Amino acid sequence: MTEQIVSEGGVVIYNPTAGRGQGVVMALKAKELLGPKYEWRPTQKAGHAIQLAREAGATHEVVVAMGGDGTVGDVARGLLGTNAALGVLPAGTGNDFARNLNLKLELDEAVSTVLSGVVRHIDVGMINDTPFINNAGTGFDAAVMKTMNTSIRFARGYSAFLLAILKTLPTYKPFRLNLTTVDGEKIEERAYMVSVLNGRMYGGGMLAAPFAEMDDGNLDLMIIKAVPKIQLLPLIGKVRSGQHMNHKAVRVLKARGFSVKTVPTQPLNIDGDVTGLTPADITTLPRALKVLVR
Repeated sequence: MTEQIVSEGGVVIYNPTAGRGQGVVMALKAKELLGPKYEWRPTQKAGHAIQLAREAGATHEVVVAMGGDGTVGDVARGLLGTNAALGVLPAGTGNDFARNLNLKLELDEAVSTVLSGVVRHIDVGMINDTPFINNAGTGFDAAVMKTMNTSIRFARGYSAFLLAILKTLPTYKPFRLNLTTVDGEKIEERAYMVSVLNGRMYGGGMLAAPFAEMDDGNLDLMIIKAVPKIQLLPLIGKVRSGQHMNHKAVRVLKARGFSVKTVPTQPLNIDGDVTGLTPADITTLPRALKVLVR
């Protein structure tokens, strides 16, 4: 279900360092396209977008995030509990949230959606009381995201993700997973990773959950079991194209929530940012966020 919104302007929260340093250039062009009714507020440090969004959402109908998935996720977290709608101007490396909502990545078309789009209510995930809008997870994908965020400088999208995989894989070891859904299903495996998806894609367009819906009240769960490392890269290739669903080393299911324990402890990936450690309790906030879409 969607609804029309009539806005007299709003606030744009942007990351000047997004898109491998192209954020300022893109912001200048977007400012011209949006016009004078939008106020621009740059982020100055990690997490600053949450505070800026919370303040803007208290007084404006539309708050726009310009940056990568990390910036978009922070703005969304700040808007939870307000009546403001989230607009998105994709300017990051992966832009998976925009892809999951079928938003255009080209700047002029993204601006058009902000100015004349409709509101869609989507689910928000919670992991250890931290909201996420696109994906969360633990294990190998969190280790890869840490590598991509800290040591991959010049590649973008799936290329950056693939380089981070190749750099992380040689030293990474699987872990013992104990997972229980809110419906009582228990899973115990030696695993490489657990990915929790609100939308279909992550990692720069990897089609990890082909049947995910962002407003169905569920999260899609993908477990990649421990396999010989020589098999892992071809399997990740299948995940990229969505052809992994019947693979013997993959388990997929939908759930409203679940708990995850690992031995040894693993880092958590939350909307592309690596923060916190297992164990993790994961739940869904159904249709809790308003987003501008076409």
